[in-house]
Amino acid sequence: MQRRSIAILAALVVGASALAMATPASASDPPDGAVYVALGDSEAAGTGNLPYVDSDCLRSRRAYPAQLGDTLGTGVASSACAGATTDDVIATQLGDLGVDTRLVTITAGINDVAWQRVLLECRAGGDPLACGQAQADAFAAIAALPTDIAQMLAAVRSQAPNAQILVTGYPLLFGDLADGVCRAGTYRGTHVVFSAADTQFVNTGIELVNAAILGGLVGYMSATGDEGVSYVDVTAAFDGHGLCDSGSPWISRVISGTATVDRGFHIDGRGMRAYADALAAAAPDIP
Repeated sequence: MQRRSIAILAALVVGASALAMATPASASDPPDGAVYVALGDSEAAGTGNLPYVDSDCLRSRRAYPAQLGDTLGTGVASSACAGATTDDVIATQLGDLGVDTRLVTITAGINDVAWQRVLLECRAGGDPLACGQAQADAFAAIAALPTDIAQMLAAVRSQAPNAQILVTGYPLLFGDLADGVCRAGTYRGTHVVFSAADTQFVNTGIELVNAAILGGLVGYMSATGDEGVSYVDVTAAFDGHGLCDSGSPWISRVISGTATVDRGFHIDGRGMRAYADALAAAAPDIP
């Protein structure tokens, strides 16, 4: 694990350096746009927190962008969608951006590395060969993630030239296990159990994803001189609130049933509030 981590971190440095040769996407005559626009994946969509305002994207009324829009008094135009990758953000989520957009929040990147596949294959009792392949594929994707993040930021900036762009990381999934084992619910009638070693591996992977997101942001800023982009770290806010943590978890276990299965490994309403608060502290004043 240590050798793999070093290799991935080295790849992040190379990827960020390569961005110096990249140029941001250009666009002519962007539309007016909404004042605050939210982009991203299931975390930005608030997946698992009923009721949904968009059942296709599993976008919730309780999602952090809706809470942040209320706090700022701007409302929000959200295109966040469960399962979205950085490519999906570029291809399908930029329609609400424009010259009047003053704030953009983005949570994206973890679906680029197929994190749910790692969780499924590497739980206790899973197939070791399938787990190893899932891990190898995830590490390869993490190495490419800084470039993906930079391209996404360039696309957003081309459509929102006057916006402050806030890019979040992800909370660590697992907390400090009370008895060394995390019983994370059931999946298709089978108990989902993670050992302490499993949980540490997954948390380390999320730390690498966060490092890759930050590396892509720094590389983009270095290549373009764009100072209107910031990274918002949420890991400290979730300290003590991870899955199977000894404190009060803000991340849901896997729960069987058509109305509840989407909650699994997703942030609950309290976690959404923590995201909104972290972003509110970093958001600019909007007239």
